[in-house]
Amino acid sequence: MTAVVEPARLRDLVADVLELSPGTVTDEDSPATRSEWTSLRHLQLIVTLEEVYQVSFAYEEVRDVPSVGFLRDVLRRKGAAA
Repeated sequence: MTAVVEPARLRDLVADVLELSPGTVTDEDSPATRSEWTSLRHLQLIVTLEEVYQVSFAYEEVRDVPSVGFLRDVLRRKGAAA
């Protein structure tokens, strides 16, 4: 069964990987706006999301992540939504 993409859950996962306070993470956050979002943490985030939501990201999806909101949309398209 695929996990549900709850706004708080995705925010908490992003915050955990990027070592941020969950309350500071928004859908607009991106590698360009968060210095904590390094290339290594980007890969860690993708692996975490794949494990938690039981999905696989295509290379293009991994390479082209513009924001947390984009990740939420991709997860929903993959059926990880209510």
